[in-house]
Amino acid sequence: MDLQPVSILAMIALTSIATYVDLKERRIPNALTVSAALGGVAWGAYSGGLAGLLASIGGFAVGFGILLALWLIGGGGGGDVKLMGAVGAWLGPLPTLIVFLGSTLFAIICTLVLMVWNASASHQGGHPTVLSQDDANDPPVAKQSIPYALPVALSIWSLIVFQTIR
Repeated sequence: MDLQPVSILAMIALTSIATYVDLKERRIPNALTVSAALGGVAWGAYSGGLAGLLASIGGFAVGFGILLALWLIGGGGGGDVKLMGAVGAWLGPLPTLIVFLGSTLFAIICTLVLMVWNASASHQGGHPTVLSQDDANDPPVAKQSIPYALPVALSIWSLIVFQTIR
């Protein structure tokens, strides 16, 4: 599984922007995910012909399909589904599955860290960490969940690092 430099740059850009926006607004814009997915399919066709196109579509199906199933049972948001579809369009089926499994592990780790951090802050009389706030006039409310773009980014960046040092 060798990632192309263009795919690596696209994934770094996509996940950086998606993570920033998801942490700030708790949403991932359609313009970002849809354009990234279309770009991934186009790049797959351009760089790999019919085989690249099919790998890109297969990756999209894997990423979108897994997260769609989770979304249907109440896990995650629509932007998360489209983000994983876009990731799949750039990476193909197997790397997308690896990213999903890695993001699950990173989501668990990040959530545990946030829970410990908030428990520590409340014992010391501080305010819990707020990863986003819908209304600046509302008092801070601790959120015991991590926006999904962060674990996806951590998983992709780890995949890139492992491929680079391999």
